[in-house]
Amino acid sequence: MKTFTVLAVVALLCYTANATPCTDICNAQCTIQQQSCAFTEIFGNLCDTIAGICGQACTAACGCADSCAAQCGGEYATCKGAASGPLGGLNVLSCGLNLGVCSSTCQLQCNFNLLAGVVNSLGGAGATTATA
Repeated sequence: MKTFTVLAVVALLCYTANATPCTDICNAQCTIQQQSCAFTEIFGNLCDTIAGICGQACTAACGCADSCAAQCGGEYATCKGAASGPLGGLNVLSCGLNLGVCSSTCQLQCNFNLLAGVVNSLGGAGATTATA
């Protein structure tokens, strides 16, 4: 059992060194947890249930982080690519400032949309969210 645990930890470290999105890293941890649980064969189907809950938690926790990173990262790359000429350095600085604003705004909007969705689902209403 100790050998399996060591191999699982090494696999996780190797995976997280190459994976950057939050969801990928989180889901890898859920998979290792599920495989460790299933390896003991004590808990039966409970391991799959726990893995499902873990995956849902990853989706909830990482959805905003991954979507905002993709959105704002793309905008930053476009801005930085367009920053040329004698004032290129100032333009790159401006792109960096815009990245911070984009990230903050995106996270706030995404978290608000998640909260609104939860409130609507608790109230029995259809999910409506704000759009930018």
